Amino acid sequence: MPTPLDKQIDRIVAESGGSVHEALRALMQVNEHLEAELARLHAAVIFSYAVGDSGQLH
Repeated sequence: MPTPLDKQIDRIVAESGGSVHEALRALMQVNEHLEAELARLHAAVIFSYAVGDSGQLH
């Protein structure tokens, strides 16, 4: 019996024309995008702690 994860993998491969290579390429591109977004959010948090409520550096 396939698990929900197996079903997701099958769907991703099917949406990539049945090519595991293309499915992995798409997933890696999504991962790169998410990592970049995480880095931007991390920088925003660090900046907000650095400037504090007054807008001045501590």
